[in-house]
This record gives sequence, C-alpha cells and structure tokens, in this order.
Amino acid sequence: MPTKAVQQFMLGTVLGNETQARQTLAAMKAAGYDGIELCGFMIHPIGFMVRLLTKAAGMPVGKGGNLDWHALVKEAGLQVVSLHTDLGSLERDAKAVADEAKSFGTKYVVITGMYRFDYGDEATMHDLAARLNKAGAALKAEGVELLYHNHNCELRHVNAEKRAYDILLEETDPQF
Repeated sequence: MPTKAVQQFMLGTVLGNETQARQTLAAMKAAGYDGIELCGFMIHPIGFMVRLLTKAAGMPVGKGGNLDWHALVKEAGLQVVSLHTDLGSLERDAKAVADEAKSFGTKYVVITGMYRFDYGDEATMHDLAARLNKAGAALKAEGVELLYHNHNCELRHVNAEKRAYDILLEETDPQF
C-alpha cells in the first residue's frame, strides 16, 4: 500500500513554533497521512540572510529549524519518507547527510531542482548530471538512495532538440 505523505515545505507557514507543529502534524495524521518529507533547511536553524532571501522569494519561512523534529514526528505517529537537501550539502559531506536521513528512519535523500542551476545551459546540465551521479554514488556507499525532485525549470530547452530534463534522464545513472 502506498504511503501518503506531505512535503514539509508545503506546511511552512503552520510550523512556526512547537505548538503549531504539533497541531499540524496531528491534523495530518488525523486526515489519513502516514508520513512527511522533511526539508533540510526547515529542520535546521538558518542564518538571517538565507531567511531573508527565502522570504523574499515568496517561500514559507518559519522557525521550524529550532524544533526537535525527531520527537515531533515520532509523537505524531508519522514516518519520514525522505529528507530533502541541497546538492552542495551532499557534496560537502554525503556521510553526514546519509546519517541524518537514517536517524529519521528513511533511506531516501532528495535533491530539489530550481536551485542555482541555469537550466537553459546545456553544459550546465551535463555538469549537473555528473554531479548527481557522484552524489548518488556517495550516498549509495552509505546505504541511502538519491532522488531528484524536478520542477518546471527542467523543461527549458537547452538546444533545438533537447530539454534540460532530457539530459538529466539520459546521463544520470539509475543505480545512483
């Protein structure tokens, strides 16, 4: 049976403090959800500039980084189905990312698109595919799998025949 889960990012405005987070997670469970996809920048304290830029981009910014997500998720009876992170964090320390994912009981780490890549540039997409393969191999060595969460930006054309997404599908190794 499939696991019904919600991305933490979608709940950003109702996770601003411990009481809100508890109530929101309980409401998710009561509504029939089994899990949550945690977002790295929402479960760790973030700096002022990141917070400011995130808010300026119209994305939810709460104070969830100051909460004990291990305890909150457990208390709500939810499972963590994946941990979203950025490629830079994974490249800096894949073991730490893998260890954190495992601490939440998940074997999936998700890289989210739309972050610092020029999806209209063919060379950038070839480089991104290579970086994803390397990151995926590093996670696999730690017993964790890498997933990629695409958005509309990957559908940009990089040349007359191909879109960014085509390159990512063709050049990323499914084993990673």
